[in-house]
Amino acid sequence: MKKLFLICSVMCVLGLNTTKAQTYNFADYIYPFGYRTYISQNSEGRTTSVSQFSFLSESYDNYIGEEVYIAVGTVSAKNVYRYHTENNTVVSDVQLRKNALTGTTKYQDKLILFAFPDKDKPYTWSEVDRGDKISGKSEYVYITIRNERKKAIKITKTTYTTNHKYEEKSYWVEGYGRIATFESMDGGKESVSSRTDSDELYYGTDFNPKE
Repeated sequence: MKKLFLICSVMCVLGLNTTKAQTYNFADYIYPFGYRTYISQNSEGRTTSVSQFSFLSESYDNYIGEEVYIAVGTVSAKNVYRYHTENNTVVSDVQLRKNALTGTTKYQDKLILFAFPDKDKPYTWSEVDRGDKISGKSEYVYITIRNERKKAIKITKTTYTTNHKYEEKSYWVEGYGRIATFESMDGGKESVSSRTDSDELYYGTDFNPKE
């Protein structure tokens, strides 16, 4: 498998088999500019943190780095995901998670970071993240961005813990990457958990357009 990796102004290409490159254009969906900043919000819509995603490359391995800032210049957590591609998915097989309280912990869960639907049918999978069971689904939907109807990929992850069920829905658009993520608990009210830092892009998007 031939892997190419460039950051920012040069198009980043996630490690792809050349026969799959025409079918699964990962680089146009996974942080297409080589980095992406997201604003995390609480249920009242107040900003709680800012996350910066960027790509790292070392030897033959590729990584996605996530730095979480709770204040200007203050990093509260840092996660690094080693990844590769398998058919229609981006898979992380090693995760390094670091915060001020627990330090750095290495995990080797098999996590699906992104997945294309199976042609025009939803693609489903299951995974385990630090002991929590997760079911995932990727499907095509349509959303409106700046009055233009666009085909998007909606990824739903349902996490089952001892006492609760959490549902996370994220929306990914070709050329834009992930635009927003919504969360709910135990079937309750859905709220925005994170969104792109581009107000013009986020507030100009209808995630539930009428057909």
